[in-house]
Amino acid sequence: MMAPSSGHARKDTARGGAQKYRVLLLSGNEMVRFSVENYFQDTDIAVTSAEDPQDGLKKLRKTQFDAVITEIGGVEDQALQFRQDVRKLNGRIPILFITPFYYWSEIKLLNRVMEDPQSYYIPENADRKFLLGKLHQVLHASESETALEQLRAKIEKNEFLAGELQLAMLPPWVHFCDCYEFSSLYRPFSGVSGDLFEWIPLDDHRTLFIFGDVSGHGTHSALAMTAVQSFLKQIILLDMEKAKHPSLIASEIHDFFCNNLQNIVYMSTLIAYFDFKKNYLCYQNAGYMDITCVNAETGEIENINPENRGSLPLGMIKGTVYTEESSVEYHFTDASVFLFHSDGLIDLAKDENGEIPLDTEMCRKLSRVLVMDSQKEDKSVAIPFRAYHTLEQFGYTWPQDDLSMVLVRKPMHRENECVFACRVPADKKAADEICERASAFVTGWCHDEELSVDTELLLEEYLINVIMHGLNEYEKLNEYIAVRLCAGPDELKLMVWDHGREWDGLMMPATAAEEKLDRLNEQMSASGRGLPIISRIATHIGRQRFSGLNETVFHIPLRRNGAGEKSGSAEK
Repeated sequence: MMAPSSGHARKDTARGGAQKYRVLLLSGNEMVRFSVENYFQDTDIAVTSAEDPQDGLKKLRKTQFDAVITEIGGVEDQALQFRQDVRKLNGRIPILFITPFYYWSEIKLLNRVMEDPQSYYIPENADRKFLLGKLHQVLHASESETALEQLRAKIEKNEFLAGELQLAMLPPWVHFCDCYEFSSLYRPFSGVSGDLFEWIPLDDHRTLFIFGDVSGHGTHSALAMTAVQSFLKQIILLDMEKAKHPSLIASEIHDFFCNNLQNIVYMSTLIAYFDFKKNYLCYQNAGYMDITCVNAETGEIENINPENRGSLPLGMIKGTVYTEESSVEYHFTDASVFLFHSDGLIDLAKDENGEIPLDTEMCRKLSRVLVMDSQKEDKSVAIPFRAYHTLEQFGYTWPQDDLSMVLVRKPMHRENECVFACRVPADKKAADEICERASAFVTGWCHDEELSVDTELLLEEYLINVIMHGLNEYEKLNEYIAVRLCAGPDELKLMVWDHGREWDGLMMPATAAEEKLDRLNEQMSASGRGLPIISRIATHIGRQRFSGLNETVFHIPLRRNGAGEKSGSAEK
């Protein structure tokens, strides 16, 4: 097969140091071959002739040419079939047809020639000057197009790397601690995003969340967002007490925009200060989407901003004042679940032009339904991903803007249930440490060493499978896997959320699992044990995928009745 094009047309050095283009000439007419070959003597065109299509294709497979010249003559179908065969080898090489056009009646044939964007025609009576000029024109156009594609590919690669750098600067997509937990979905419209999501923990029960949406799309929005991220961390680190006053932070970011980015971009922003010990929220909304708060016990959407307090986006109008009076204060309950999202969510549309967009009320209703549904098995981690997945199922498959969505809540505490929850970096050493902690949790809960070992084995096999086979090396760098182990009166329920590849077939019958393990033992084989081990330990496995997030639930039966002393709070 012909070697692929490597950018600019391949050339040989000719006499006097000039560069020569390689051109394949296909013609069954010896006079045509003789004439064309002589036309290009002492020029920068090196001609290789072929007498028939088979010979031409053979030469194309062996040598990299810059253009093909062929005549149509009275066998146009054969010439066009040759072009079709050439395109199987090279989709872009220019093909020039020597055509016998004398009358307008031949326009149908001309149209067939021009169906291919890289095909051209030359009258068969063209002189040497015309032929040389046309060929140079085609070759230079091909070089320019190749150079443009290389530049476009380089820009796309740089944009991809910039997007990956942005993702690395984001908080982890999931976090568990004794006082609160959050999970997040982040979807750039293109390679880079103008959405800001920042999490600044102040202590074990107080934290600051900052959400932003820089105006516009693409590189300039992403650069502005990155600049704001750096500035934001500086002002918080210099004065941690300022975090309790979102209006002060808004004022400083506003001044930063006006002094450095005025008339370039502005940013819709929501700055939220949480104290989860006091169940207190204070936030400043500067043109951002307001918070949706769902009471997970009653199913009601709570109106936390009845006075519609808010202010203008930061950096929009110089001199805008952001005060405590425009901030919202709210005392929530342990059952309150908060959802933040950029306007990229309601900009999802059912058509490419965005003329059938989503409405805000539907988003709020969907949030309530998902929150209540997740209560059954404490699966709130997946809500941002389930929301996006559900909207895609409803036909909202055309994004119009960057999108980010974050869920924040206090941990659930169920009667007669103890919980171990953590996030795991995507590396084997971290997975081993988490598995040991999970094993210790089970031992401390029910004092059943066999159950503890089985739980550790199952979790380890699954995590290693995801890390080794579900993620590539680049994806592992900033990836976390979420683990929640719920110990109840009848069973252990292990839930794992990961961004690994999609795959099925986790469960096999227990007898088949035992038989496979026996065979592996006889063969003294160390590989292939993961699936039978998992199937032997878990009585049931549920697995779903939501917008790139795998949710896997393992049900592990208790080995004996009763449980040990249960701790008063979940281990994180």
